[in-house]
Amino acid sequence: MSALKTLRTDAVWLLVALAAACGGERSQGAAPATEAAAEPSMSVRLVEPQDGDTVEGPVRVVFEVTGLDIVPAGTEQPRSGHHHLLVDVDLPPAGQPVPSTAGYLHFGQAQTEATLEDLAPGVHRLIAVVADFAHVPLQPLVVDTVHVTVR
Repeated sequence: MSALKTLRTDAVWLLVALAAACGGERSQGAAPATEAAAEPSMSVRLVEPQDGDTVEGPVRVVFEVTGLDIVPAGTEQPRSGHHHLLVDVDLPPAGQPVPSTAGYLHFGQAQTEATLEDLAPGVHRLIAVVADFAHVPLQPLVVDTVHVTVR
């Protein structure tokens, strides 16, 4: 029994030594596997108008994204989607598509800018949201919100 215990102890120390040898110093500039596998974050930003702006109508809207491709609606590919602009309305419930009703503007031709001709004078909340091929907002959400005053 003592010989078996010694063998197990020796095996454990051998595994510890091997693990230490394999996990030695990393060369400068080399990324660990978890960093190399990490994907860049995705974001959308309303470049125009900016939060707090007072603008004259018609209102020009310009979207900018990072970490994903803007493609036409119906195009199913990883890390891609198309723009929607929500004007004075809320995001749809999680997992639900962006509605096709008043206040929900769809840019399914991969547009990256638009002109809002009929935005009434007053304060408005604009939410840019990127959705997938089926108009469901990406998860985690890729959104930006600005408040603007139209004169």
